[in-house]
Amino acid sequence: MSALLGIVLCAPIVSLAQENTKPLERIVVVPGENGAQLMLKDSRTPFYAKGFNYVRLRAKEGSKKADHSTFDADTKTTKAAYDPAKAEAALAAMKEAGFNTTRVFVIGRSSINPGIGGNYDTTQGIYEPYMDNFLDFLRRATRHGIRVLPALGDGELPFNAYYHGRFEGQKGNKSMLLLTREGVAARVEYISEFLSHIKKKDPSLLPTLLAVQCQNEAYLHANQWPLTMKKGEFKAANGKTYDMSDTKSRQALADEGYLHFYEQVHAAVKKIDPEMLLTDGVFMHSAVGLDLSKHAGLWPGKKRDPRYPPSLLVLGKSKLDFLDAHFYRVKREQAIEDAVKNNLGSSGFFTPAMAEIRKTKPVIIGEFGSHRHIDKSFEEAVNSMVRARDALNSHRVNGMLYWTYDCHEQLEPLHHATTNWKLFLEKMGDFQPK
Repeated sequence: MSALLGIVLCAPIVSLAQENTKPLERIVVVPGENGAQLMLKDSRTPFYAKGFNYVRLRAKEGSKKADHSTFDADTKTTKAAYDPAKAEAALAAMKEAGFNTTRVFVIGRSSINPGIGGNYDTTQGIYEPYMDNFLDFLRRATRHGIRVLPALGDGELPFNAYYHGRFEGQKGNKSMLLLTREGVAARVEYISEFLSHIKKKDPSLLPTLLAVQCQNEAYLHANQWPLTMKKGEFKAANGKTYDMSDTKSRQALADEGYLHFYEQVHAAVKKIDPEMLLTDGVFMHSAVGLDLSKHAGLWPGKKRDPRYPPSLLVLGKSKLDFLDAHFYRVKREQAIEDAVKNNLGSSGFFTPAMAEIRKTKPVIIGEFGSHRHIDKSFEEAVNSMVRARDALNSHRVNGMLYWTYDCHEQLEPLHHATTNWKLFLEKMGDFQPK
């Protein structure tokens, strides 16, 4: 940990459970011929989302497989993992350095970190003690003027009988949850319950949310039903029937499935809070070896990685208010600038159609970072990220969030900002274009 972290931790940590915090100014989307912008509603000041992913992970003792535990509370079988002092220190350091946004995972999908799922057999919906921790984090973020972007897991439902019990035999099937009427209804209920809980407990915290993010990274799994069907017809959540033996029909099932899902979530979210923004995260096609000219139709077994994310063009046609694209360089020999072009370009970012979409929908980079097998030292990583930042800004993105602030417990070797916070700030400074 850096020296600055030690200094920040010396600040008094107060309970914010009952603290009256002044609501932050709402953020809206303003269309424009040169590109849509996020903007502060009242002051009409452009808002560039700059900051970090704040992540805590916990593994079962003796296991190397860790999962998200940032806001975990005590359950019948697990101990709490939420650390308000560490959260306070991180938010204070971000604020002091001039950052304005943090992205977090609201999640609960395992017996080790049940998270928002709570106690498997008894929690009806979402787990209130977990939400109490999340609300505490929101209050701290509000006090520091930091926006929070909650990613609601990876397209799954809370790990409890209330949600999972509806789909016995299909647990873990994310394709089913997006393409069937029952799956979409359950996910919309979950997202609605999450937002409604905040509104009920403390509506003054709603403006602190940059948006509601449906999931971390959207994708369909080609080796899961119904995409494993290679013949016959399938009636999807939108009421349409698709020929599962036809490539164009299968691709339409996926693309139109996303559009239908976001339409349903959009209607539910706006009913609860008409000013709440809606977004979703996505990795680019090149990240999973996807070339739609070769892999259209989401046929099972066609490529090594069975994940198929929607293109930015599909997301751009949806009811999402803005888009969240993720960028990582995966080849050391590739220049950063080329990696940015290839990565974003693989999902349609540089097409004329996307240029039109961007007149009404901003695009942020919700994740960007450096792997240790690519950049061998932290100094090398920071230099690479400076070039990545500048390359991304040259394409007029509306913000970027680094992976991660301080998740040194992450087993996958990445360079986290607080490995050397002073050097990170000296080199990276402000993510915003000059």
